[in-house]
Amino acid sequence: MKHNLVRASAFRANKNTPQLYEAALTPSVKVLFQTEQFDLADEYNPHISTFIPTKDGIYEITAKVSFCPSKSKSNDSSKNKKDNCKCDYCSKNSCNCDYCRKHHPSKDKKRSSSKEGYVASISINVNGDNLDIVNDFLEKSRPIGLSVTTILQLQAGDRVQVLFSADVNGEILAEASLTNFQAARFPSPM
Repeated sequence: MKHNLVRASAFRANKNTPQLYEAALTPSVKVLFQTEQFDLADEYNPHISTFIPTKDGIYEITAKVSFCPSKSKSNDSSKNKKDNCKCDYCSKNSCNCDYCRKHHPSKDKKRSSSKEGYVASISINVNGDNLDIVNDFLEKSRPIGLSVTTILQLQAGDRVQVLFSADVNGEILAEASLTNFQAARFPSPM
């Protein structure tokens, strides 16, 4: 009995340089994954960070992004931060200095309220449409890792990319274990 074998389809790519994100400039950015670890069917283009399947089929797609928000101007460190504490508890400009955290512990709970956090999301985008999105609400100063995994029926020639958005400025980190993009086709009659 002769079997018609379909060439395996799978790739994995990592980010190799940090990527600045400015919330005011764009609602979302395409995440750049410049380094291929492998690409079995030559379907991933690292120059445009896009997966373009050559066969119709069912694909599992996973993307992970690590993001570090920028510190606000009021959170910038200075040599005399304890001496020059400026915060809403001291009737001055808001800050997050060690002095205020130490001397106003009951007030710290307010710092993690919704006013002090940010929203970030990662999405799998196919031909310009966001098909799967993961959103999270996070503490303002905390670096995060977001991931999304989905199973999609793709057509040959579809363009699959990863988009990221947040309502704060920051940097998409270049850590291979935390910022990567991969896909594999399931065996199917398609």
